[in-house]
Amino acid sequence: MEYWRQAYLGMRSIPYTLNEFELATFFTFSAKERVLINARRRHLYRIALAIHIGFVRMTGRTLDACRYVPRNLWQHLGQQLGIEPPDLGTMTSLYDGHTDTLIEHQVCAYQALGFGPMTEHQRRYLMRWLKSTLSGRQDRNGLLHELKRWLYEHRILLPRDRTLRELIVQAVRDVEATLTGELTQAFGETTLERWSKLLPKPHGEASSLQQWLWSVPLRNSTRQMSELFRKIDHLVELGVRATWPDTCNEAIVRHYARRCTNRKPSVSHRGGLLHALRVVLGNRPAPVDAR
Repeated sequence: MEYWRQAYLGMRSIPYTLNEFELATFFTFSAKERVLINARRRHLYRIALAIHIGFVRMTGRTLDACRYVPRNLWQHLGQQLGIEPPDLGTMTSLYDGHTDTLIEHQVCAYQALGFGPMTEHQRRYLMRWLKSTLSGRQDRNGLLHELKRWLYEHRILLPRDRTLRELIVQAVRDVEATLTGELTQAFGETTLERWSKLLPKPHGEASSLQQWLWSVPLRNSTRQMSELFRKIDHLVELGVRATWPDTCNEAIVRHYARRCTNRKPSVSHRGGLLHALRVVLGNRPAPVDAR
């Protein structure tokens, strides 16, 4: 999908203004679509079905009857279909309470474009895609837009944003549960609990072990580098390098490191350890292997 089209995905109503490019892109119809539209006996219903088809093509979701329709869209459709455009402002006026006809037009529109409501099989496939995407990235901003694009490309009608956010939250929980399980299997509950208790305790001049680990060298001096190696030695003594699961990759560590930046040591718990590893080791695992 072209990048510029993503801005339209999930819209609940037609924009108040449509330019010539948008009219030509979304509300110009193929021969097959014209046959379907012309099959409607009433002129108003032909225009109504044309609006529904164009809206699904533009947004990936169906259009409710109460939404505003700009005047230039009426005129464009009238020229396309050879019909005198109606002097109406809303879809409600067009249907005049005929809800069954509205639903019929919505179904006909998305079926004409190959769309359909999400099935249970597609939902499971979507969750697998979400979890795979979350496991390999450090920045989860913009995931909602990627999810909308994925649904559109797979010809699945876009539900409301709240539903999509709930799917993302569920996927995040599943990924975190899997990661927690692998960490527990790799290190054991006792070790993880010991680390979580050590992080908030004072360490030297620092108010906590977490604060000491998070502090980075301010300059390339011998004293600062020696301090860095002491931190690495301390982490090695704690056993953080042993049997570290492969699924806890650089992207995962970086993500949870940023989430834990402003947390207190007592709150960070296991996430605090991930952040400490990210700050101290960063992209430099070689010193750990060498010692």
